[in-house]
Amino acid sequence: MATLRGLHPTLRAGIARLQRVARANGIRVRLTSGRRSRRVQWRLYRRYLMGLSAYPAAVPGTSKHERGLAVDLTASPEALEALGALWESWGGTWGGRFDDPIHFEI
Repeated sequence: MATLRGLHPTLRAGIARLQRVARANGIRVRLTSGRRSRRVQWRLYRRYLMGLSAYPAAVPGTSKHERGLAVDLTASPEALEALGALWESWGGTWGGRFDDPIHFEI
């Protein structure tokens, strides 16, 4: 299971806040990916290129996950949309705007 460890402090605080808001509103949300190594990014990118992933993966070396600036969260589609809108209102970038609704970044 992914953790908030290794994330940029601003992202770590924002995601923790987003998780608290979700829980307070009865939304089940789970952190599935946080900071990634280059090796993990390569694996995910290869899977994406082979059509084995429902979500896009950035070219290794360009992923914000590798720099601790992005996380992936799972929740219902409706919840992700609501959380994405809230995240954007706080100044973050939500991947739902570019076909990656589980992606939240700063």
